[in-house]
This record gives sequence, C-alpha cells and structure tokens, in this order.
Amino acid sequence: MRDLILFFAIDLPDSLKDKITKRLQEFDFPFKIKYTPKENLHLTLLFLGNIPTDQLFLIVKIAGDVIEKFKVINLYGTDINVAPSNSCARMLWLNFEENEDLENIKHQLTKKLEESKITFQKECRKMKLHITLARFEPTRINFEKIRFPIHFKTNEIFLMERQLQKPHPVYLPLQRFLLK
Repeated sequence: MRDLILFFAIDLPDSLKDKITKRLQEFDFPFKIKYTPKENLHLTLLFLGNIPTDQLFLIVKIAGDVIEKFKVINLYGTDINVAPSNSCARMLWLNFEENEDLENIKHQLTKKLEESKITFQKECRKMKLHITLARFEPTRINFEKIRFPIHFKTNEIFLMERQLQKPHPVYLPLQRFLLK
C-alpha cells in the first residue's frame, strides 16, 4: 500500500490565476527563477504529508464534519514579497491578511485528526496565508515588496494529493468540501 502526499487547500478562481500570471511577467530577476505553474497556484490550509491510503476515508469524514460548519470565506491578498526574508530569500510569495475562520478550520482539523490517531506532519508555527509564486536558489536580495491588493471569496476547500513529477509536481483534487 502506497502513501499519499496530502494537503488541504483553497483553489483560486481562473481570473485571479490569470491576473497573478500576468503580473509575474513584469518581474525581471538577475538569476534563475522557477515560477509555479498557473494550474498549481493555491492557498495551502493544512499540509498533512505522507498518509497511508487506508486513512483516506477517515480524513475525508473528519474534514467534512469540520468544514461544513463554516461559512463562505473572504480572502484579501496584500503584497508580493520574497520569503522567508531578504537575507535568505528562496521563494516569491503573494501574502494574504490573516483569516480567523481559516485559522479555526485548521485548528479544528488538526485537533480532530490527532484525536483520531491520524499521523501527519504538524506545524508549530503560526499560520501564514500565502501563495508560493516561484522558487529559486537561496540568495540575499534587496526586494521591495510590491502592493498587490486582491480579494476573492471561496465556498470550498479541497483535499489535494501532491504527485511528485517532472518538471513540477501535479496537484490532484481528491475531495471537495463546501462551506455554508
């Protein structure tokens, strides 16, 4: 039985993916950069990591019970910046405002998965909502963040599988969960 690499994510409207992709074409980096393919742009809510396939049914049940209690979520993008910092940048992020509902969903999912003895990759840091736009070799860079105010609503969260392939990973939606 093989493991699945799973995570919960919010997909973006195609119009927003187009807007982001168009904005990225304006960047000119003095080094090699690998942009995230448009179809892979998403907001990760909770990364689970390697999960045995026999736990998939229970994860779907838990997620359905948790997510269906929440209402449609408004998301507000703020700026594009390098991450984790200018002194050791290795990614380009589109940052979002904190969102209490998403933090609550993540917290409740984590709690219910732990109670059900699902072993997954736990994060101890505070949630930082972002979309990874690109990756590059770690470097020191003087990058001034760029205002990029956007807004969209979502009424769904997906359980996704990441398949490691060349030239980039493929993300497959396994289950869609609707918000109220």
